[in-house]
Amino acid sequence: MPSHSKNNIQKLQSTLQERFDRLLEVMQGIDISSEDHLQMGLHGPHANIRSDDVRIAVDDFQTILREIKASLGKR
Repeated sequence: MPSHSKNNIQKLQSTLQERFDRLLEVMQGIDISSEDHLQMGLHGPHANIRSDDVRIAVDDFQTILREIKASLGKR
């Protein structure tokens, strides 16, 4: 079983958490105001979500997962 630096592991964990938090934030989008709800004919709460932001956040999250796999997943 390979051994890894605790510092390296913590750095990867920190980066993973940051990118995960960013992805969740982007997925929540920006709430649509009640005035806009009426104009658009929407029922219930809605949010505007930018697809470009979601794609970038997902790519960043995938990148850190690959980095973790590459550095900690070695045999």
